[in-house]
Amino acid sequence: MPPVELLVPFLAATAIFAFTPGPGMLYMAVQAMAHGARAGWLSSVAFHLASYLHISAAAFGVTFLLKTAPVLLIVLKVIGGGYLIWMGIRLWKRPRNDVPTVQSSNAQPSRQAFRDSLTIEMLNPKSALFYFAFLPQFTTLDATSPVWLQILVLGIIANVAFSLSDIVCIVFARLVAAKAAASARLVAWGRCLGGTVLIALGARIVADAR
Repeated sequence: MPPVELLVPFLAATAIFAFTPGPGMLYMAVQAMAHGARAGWLSSVAFHLASYLHISAAAFGVTFLLKTAPVLLIVLKVIGGGYLIWMGIRLWKRPRNDVPTVQSSNAQPSRQAFRDSLTIEMLNPKSALFYFAFLPQFTTLDATSPVWLQILVLGIIANVAFSLSDIVCIVFARLVAAKAAASARLVAWGRCLGGTVLIALGARIVADAR
């Protein structure tokens, strides 16, 4: 582990990053409200698992390829953004009478939410570059562990913090969904809003690729 003088600012910075509302938290809320609580929880698990890919890449230097190959970065951004847009369009096209409840146990949308979330996070170059740029700042050659191991440990801590913020977001989304579940019209409007949000996020990612 890094010394205390590095660990304390790392924990503070991680808490700020984790609990500052952003596209990831918004995505979790959309999944929970559009497909039910189970889909929200599985989306959070998928994000958590996929983040370990980026953490490992940061630890072993593979992510360096993204910084030295701009074309690869653009391709990943376009694919990830296009995938979000497709998900938003799919939300728009769902039947009006397909109304999930907060305690929905429909396995198909939940599995789909898990696969979608896993794919999105794995294709998210911003997450990869975040871990690559952020974690090494809190490592030191004076520690008893090698730098790559320090990065892995710090990455796990950061990932857990991000997952905790996802839990807060999903619980809040469940409360909102419970209020709206009695009205199919409100759910339909919420689904359209969620689809619009996903399309906007995807379009922003594609635009950033330019």
